[in-house]
Amino acid sequence: MAASPRDAVLVLVCGLPAAGKTTLVKRLVASSDTRSRLYERVSFDDLFEDAGCKPVEFDPERWKACQQEMAVRVSQRIEEQTTSATGNATTQQLVLLVDDNFQYRSLRKRFYNLATELNCGFALLHVNVPAATCRERNAGRSKSARVPDAVFQRMAAAFEPPNGRQNRWELNTCAFNGTGDASNVEELVGILVQQAGDELRERRLLQKERQKEEVQRRRDRLATQQNVLHIVDLQLRQWTTLRLQDENALSSGVSKAQLASQLNQRRKNYLASMKRSPSDIADLLQSEAIEQVVVSLVRRFQQQE
Repeated sequence: MAASPRDAVLVLVCGLPAAGKTTLVKRLVASSDTRSRLYERVSFDDLFEDAGCKPVEFDPERWKACQQEMAVRVSQRIEEQTTSATGNATTQQLVLLVDDNFQYRSLRKRFYNLATELNCGFALLHVNVPAATCRERNAGRSKSARVPDAVFQRMAAAFEPPNGRQNRWELNTCAFNGTGDASNVEELVGILVQQAGDELRERRLLQKERQKEEVQRRRDRLATQQNVLHIVDLQLRQWTTLRLQDENALSSGVSKAQLASQLNQRRKNYLASMKRSPSDIADLLQSEAIEQVVVSLVRRFQQQE
């Protein structure tokens, strides 16, 4: 399925505390009165505050819980938008702005994986303001909103900026230095959204190709298994013929015709059991050549006597 202008786009807005992320995101949301695009915001700080936490009272368990809640809300909103957009040509394109520091690449990768799972676009807006400026702004905040300086320093030292050259999934990134008017920000995000659509189209094409390859692999495996069963069948028929020519194989009171009937029935039952359990053959084929698999299956039949 090709990307549509109505496909939702998940935009992570990352940067140091006091870089101006929230101000920027709120500005975008306030300007989302266009007919074609709808900006919405999900904020980690809001969730953290709703949980009764403050920056000066960092609680690792609550932090994890709020991260999980943020992912849940993103999923719910995009799924809701996808459902409403189905068959509705007038639905606005949702651009969901996720407002958090996202100092670790692993945190961002989690949301990229979520975007892949939700089949929506993905982009990164890095509010790249110098650490010294952010630290000065943070110091000027009210006590309840201020990040402790020691914590800020650790975050600044640990921050892993997006790098599309090293990580292809971070390729769709724009850096904003915090200056300029609203039109500059909207233009940057507009570019991100367009590029997210291109990346989504490529992702879907790649997924389609992988699905085709998987279907072909399954067909190939099935054909190989059927070929193995055919060869085993031929060899068991030959073995049965030789068995009937062996006078020692005929026990007292059993005629050659009766033995032939018994062996043929055993052969049919054995092959039927192999067809019901194709994984047995598949497991053998993972470590052995077809010829050896045939030998193993024939020997297994012979040992059942």
